[in-house]
Amino acid sequence: MQKAGHPEVFREFLAKYAKGRVAIATHNRADTDAIASAFALSKIIPGSVICTDEEPNEGARMLIERLGIKTVPLSSLRKEEFDGLAVVDTSAFTLIPNAKGWKLILIIDHHRSDGRDMKGEFEILDPDSPSASEIIANLTEIGPDAAFGLSVGIIADGARFKSARAGTFDTLGRLMKAAKADYRELLEIAEPDPKPETKLAMLTAMKRLEFVYAAGYIIATTEVGSNESDAASLIADAADVCFVAKWKDFEKETRISARARKSVSVPLNKVMAQAAQMLGGAGGGHAKAAGAALKAHTDESLKTCVEEFVRLAESGKS
Repeated sequence: MQKAGHPEVFREFLAKYAKGRVAIATHNRADTDAIASAFALSKIIPGSVICTDEEPNEGARMLIERLGIKTVPLSSLRKEEFDGLAVVDTSAFTLIPNAKGWKLILIIDHHRSDGRDMKGEFEILDPDSPSASEIIANLTEIGPDAAFGLSVGIIADGARFKSARAGTFDTLGRLMKAAKADYRELLEIAEPDPKPETKLAMLTAMKRLEFVYAAGYIIATTEVGSNESDAASLIADAADVCFVAKWKDFEKETRISARARKSVSVPLNKVMAQAAQMLGGAGGGHAKAAGAALKAHTDESLKTCVEEFVRLAESGKS
């Protein structure tokens, strides 16, 4: 990992690779922050290709359409035709398994170190940043289209600034001026109205909902077939903590999306990391929004998450 400041590390990276052939990848089921970050980086590196191996979420799809972003599956590329792979908004192979075997030349990530198993030639890691978009916005000059995308990424990943820091507002204001965009226009993509199938998935999650009161918190759990992140965010508005599970049959693993109210003192990224250590897989994220891919079925995965959350909550009181 480079020891210099982030802009200096980025300049060193560009000096070596800006004129090269670079693949830019982000995590599966890409969100707006991930797509915006990849797009902004691609505008700086002309000979680059944006890659993602799963269908992005609704906001990311809207951003792709709005900016005319072209993506290809990472699995479709031949490694030998590229100088290397730049990864944004993740640093865990669990969330982008097709990155294995690539030469990792750059990693830009804002998630905690839990579950991180990637190592890059150049690394720009800032776990205190609310989004990868905010990191990239402060690395170099940003053009209008990239500024629009990064603005959406900052709004979306910060959950309307619940995790913002002082500089977030300065960065967003600068980007909005560059993009000549107003907040309402950005918010339509950052928080899109859900499609009917998304509404059905969230209502199904509510129908299957179970909850317990433990360690002073209302902890909700449920299982869905899709839209686990949307369901977790919805349920966390009523409960203190929510764990939503989705079984991935091909991978033989459970994906967990976890959300918590700002008053919850237990860091969810630690819960996810510990659950992954116990069941196999990887987990991490942020204190109030985290996720995991666990090598156990949904019932055992949810049970482990709740038990580990309660254990950490009780230990914090002693």
